[in-house]
Amino acid sequence: MKKIIAVVCSAFMMVATLGCQSNKTRVAEGSVIGGLLGGAAGGIIGHQSGHGGEGAAIGIAAGALTGALIGSQINKPAQTETAAQAQPQQAANPNQMTLQQVVDLSKQGVSETVIIDKLKSSNSKFNLTQADIDYLKQQKVPQSVIDVMSGK
Repeated sequence: MKKIIAVVCSAFMMVATLGCQSNKTRVAEGSVIGGLLGGAAGGIIGHQSGHGGEGAAIGIAAGALTGALIGSQINKPAQTETAAQAQPQQAANPNQMTLQQVVDLSKQGVSETVIIDKLKSSNSKFNLTQADIDYLKQQKVPQSVIDVMSGK
């Protein structure tokens, strides 16, 4: 009987530890921790009455179930983002030019060829909205510069 209980409890613990990676709660972790603590407590209490193995088996089962219930109520933190996702585009490209820098160069009379060269050499990428394009046109930024910024 002790062996059957031990095998069943071990099988339960194995299944509980194989929790799905995409699971958003801590069911697997809770059941493992609960099972370990329950097994230890059950073994100690069962040993006092001369039934250490049975006490440990009952403790494992009860602890694993309780741990799973508690773990199901605890959400895992969101998966960490990669550095490129977590940081704004400028942090990913420290040489990224801003719209205002392009406007300033244009207002200073810098030729469109030089501005385009700066955009390309700095590997600046823009996701221009229609409002951005209208702003650049209002600021008299040459169309060829706007085309390069738009990826054309």
